[in-house]
Amino acid sequence: MTRIAVLSDIHSNLHALTAVWARMDELGIDSVFCLGDVVGYGARPSECLAMIRENKVRTVQGNHDALIADGSLRLDFNVYSLAAVEHNRKLLSQDDLNWLGALPTSFREGEDALFVHGAPDDRDRYLIYLDDLQDAAASVLDEQGPGVCFFGHTHHPVVFDGQGFIPVRQKKIFLEDSLRMLVNPGSVGQPRDNDPRSSFLWWDKSDGSLNFERVEYDILGARHDILEAGLPRILGDRLLEGR
Repeated sequence: MTRIAVLSDIHSNLHALTAVWARMDELGIDSVFCLGDVVGYGARPSECLAMIRENKVRTVQGNHDALIADGSLRLDFNVYSLAAVEHNRKLLSQDDLNWLGALPTSFREGEDALFVHGAPDDRDRYLIYLDDLQDAAASVLDEQGPGVCFFGHTHHPVVFDGQGFIPVRQKKIFLEDSLRMLVNPGSVGQPRDNDPRSSFLWWDKSDGSLNFERVEYDILGARHDILEAGLPRILGDRLLEGR
């Protein structure tokens, strides 16, 4: 298993997921991992979930996954997000809801890789600011030693080496053997870094490199699905600008 793809925040965007999957086929990816939020925001939850489940993608639970699976949870969602939660829940089977509800909040791949949705110790916490990333990096380094912690939730591609940010625009970044680096692949279905293309990464374990990919997809088609479903227009319009 040499090439490992890491996806996050698909958010029921079938057009984006399909385009990313085609790119992964081109790259000869050996295995795929997902950092959560397969559902939410978009209009095609059942199709996205089917693709993830049929391909046996190892997945952690995102906050949208959790709330759609269990409506009794009390999470801080805005009215647009809640509208999508209700829409998505109605389209999923009980088996799908049970699968989402049973997802782990983290898992490991060997000793050198940890996969989470938000922070290593809190699924719902955003790792955005320098202090938050430094705290998270220090805690996992102290507990687990060097390696990489993959996280999602923010919809921004990020590489953090414990002290500062490494520009993702380099596209290929090498892991440091002595560090526990924090890495976000960005969002497949709802990028928020002002680039509307889908974002994901693949980890080449043969040389320790992280390779960031941006993939064009049918954004207008995804927006059309959202509007046709009667979801808030903002959920479709934001896809056009990647915000």
